[in-house]
Amino acid sequence: MMRNETIVAQVTCPGKSAVGILRISGFQTKIVAIKILGKIPLARFATYSNFLDENNEILDKGISLWFPAPHSLTGEDVLELQGHGSPLIMDLLIRRILSINNIRMAKPGEFSERAFLNGKMDLIQAESIDDLINSETELSARASLNSLQGKFSFFIKELMNLIIEFRINIESNIDFSEEEININMQDIINIKFRELHDKFLKLKATVLKGSLLREGKKIVIAGLPNSGKSSLLNILSYSDRAIVTDIPGTTRDLLYEDISINGVRCELIDTAGLRDTDDKVERIGIMRAWEMIRKSDHVLFVIDKTLSKSKQKKICDDFMKNILNNKTQVTFVLNKNDLIKDEFGIKEIDGTAFISISARTGEGVNILREHIIKIEKNINNESVFIARRRHIKQLDLAYDEFLTAENTWRESENIELLAESLSIISKFLGEIIGQCTSEDLLNHIFSSFCIGK
Repeated sequence: MMRNETIVAQVTCPGKSAVGILRISGFQTKIVAIKILGKIPLARFATYSNFLDENNEILDKGISLWFPAPHSLTGEDVLELQGHGSPLIMDLLIRRILSINNIRMAKPGEFSERAFLNGKMDLIQAESIDDLINSETELSARASLNSLQGKFSFFIKELMNLIIEFRINIESNIDFSEEEININMQDIINIKFRELHDKFLKLKATVLKGSLLREGKKIVIAGLPNSGKSSLLNILSYSDRAIVTDIPGTTRDLLYEDISINGVRCELIDTAGLRDTDDKVERIGIMRAWEMIRKSDHVLFVIDKTLSKSKQKKICDDFMKNILNNKTQVTFVLNKNDLIKDEFGIKEIDGTAFISISARTGEGVNILREHIIKIEKNINNESVFIARRRHIKQLDLAYDEFLTAENTWRESENIELLAESLSIISKFLGEIIGQCTSEDLLNHIFSSFCIGK
């Protein structure tokens, strides 16, 4: 698809800089080159050029790059002008280009949108450009690059190809009645079900890792009042984010803080102290604390180590009984270790980590940080890609439809219903890579991009 309008935008950030870059894309780009440069530059070569105004006087000198369609970022004729990064010069050049007929300023993300619409990249790759720009850690940047290079798209297309093969197998038998379905066909369907089930589960697990890299690992700090939860939040975030007092119930609502530990992005959430109370406001805070604990990826349960061993054990046992999600990682943080002069460090008991620290002095906190990122080190980040909530939703819809199709087949062995379900699954997966997209979805996705992307 080619658009009739030619667009221009500054690619580099506004403000003074050594270099400022403009990008032009569309069918009028040749005219822009002739009017601004006096000629069309040699394709895909850096050419030192004069940038001319309407009177053919020099506005600036710099590098011009010409990419003729279809071998360009957008699939259209593209011209890049790399001049001096003066806001005045950039503004003069843009105004000169806009004075040419049928040229307008680009909308946010419009260059990437045109690349998608013209088949230069799929929707996942287009989204990964924005994710790469907004990456806050090395791991998320590498995962965004994996998506940009098509690794995520490859797994989606691989799954879609399996479904297409499945549909071909069963639709060739669509004219047969249920009584005429032979044992061989039933075996093929059972084999395909197992194969698809395995692919879905592996992809969902990998997508979940990619989602954590994009949105951050949710780490809840929980514990009884006055155990040192807020102090731990402050020392892990290198800030005074939480108010710390000796009064039980000081923290009554959830406190959020984003941090990065050795390239792993985490969202720390401080919670109200868990106890029985008659205070209505504090009770609401405690209810919210339990809700967040059950939704978290990792709980740092803080215990006052000055308590007796028997009390510590009871606190641990009571907390584990109340955890409904057994998949949640729990680490018991034994705080105030400086007051009892015990050894700092980590111990594992029955697969659960106990780490002795002092949130007041900072001793043992680095061991806790290393423990937090240790879980991430087990991930093969070379195969992880950035996943958005949109991707997860569509994959969940496809998997739910697959489970429904599997159950329906077991009950009725109806090939027509199975074929219809496989068609729906293909549609859900196709929306991830952009094979089936609405105008509203595209507007929503690309509106968050930078103007020059």
